[in-house]
Amino acid sequence: MLLSIEMLILSATQVYTILTVQLFAFFFLTMVGAGILAYNFENASQTFDDLPARFGYRLPAEGLKGFLINSKPESAYEPLMPPPLKDNSSGTFIVLIRRLDCNFGVKVLNSQRTGYKAAIAHNVDSDDLISIGSNDIDVLNKMDIPSVIIGELSANSLKDEFTYEKRGHIILVLEFSLPLEYYLIPFFIVVGICLILSFS
Repeated sequence: MLLSIEMLILSATQVYTILTVQLFAFFFLTMVGAGILAYNFENASQTFDDLPARFGYRLPAEGLKGFLINSKPESAYEPLMPPPLKDNSSGTFIVLIRRLDCNFGVKVLNSQRTGYKAAIAHNVDSDDLISIGSNDIDVLNKMDIPSVIIGELSANSLKDEFTYEKRGHIILVLEFSLPLEYYLIPFFIVVGICLILSFS
C-alpha cells in the first residue's frame, strides 16, 4: 500500500515538531541555573556550581537566601561558633565547612544545632563535585537543613568576596536538571510510533 504525499508531509511535520519540543526542553530545563548565586557589597554577582547532599532537606523552590559565614573550627566536627546576631532582623546564615576529617552528616548536624539554616561543604585540593552522604541513621533523622558541596576554587572565591564579613550574601538555588534519557526516550517512542503508522 503506497502512502500519499499528504501522509508523508504530516509525518515529517510531526517528527519536526516533536524534535523541536524535545530540544527546547533539553536546553532550557537542563540548564536552569547554577547552584549558588553570590553577590558582593557592590551587588556584582557570580555563580558557582554545587551538588546537593543525598540526605537532609531539599532547598525550597524559591531558593534560600542568606549570609555566608566561614565555620570556626573549619572542620565543623566540634560545635561551631554561632552565627552573628543581625540588628533588627532575623537574618539567615549559611555556613561554609571543610569536607574532610570526619562524617559529613555530623558536620551538618553541628551546623544545624548552632543555628545555621544550610551548610556548604567544600572539597580540599579538588574542584570535583562528589556526591556526599552519611551512613549514621541517628544523625540523618535529626537533620533539618539542606547541604551542598562545592569545589575548593569556588570556596576560596566565596571566602574572598562574598562572606557576611565582606558584606556579601548568597542564594542557594534548587536546580532543575534531568538526565538526557528523560528527553530521548519519549522522543524515540513517538518517532517509532510515527514510523509504524506511516508504514502500516
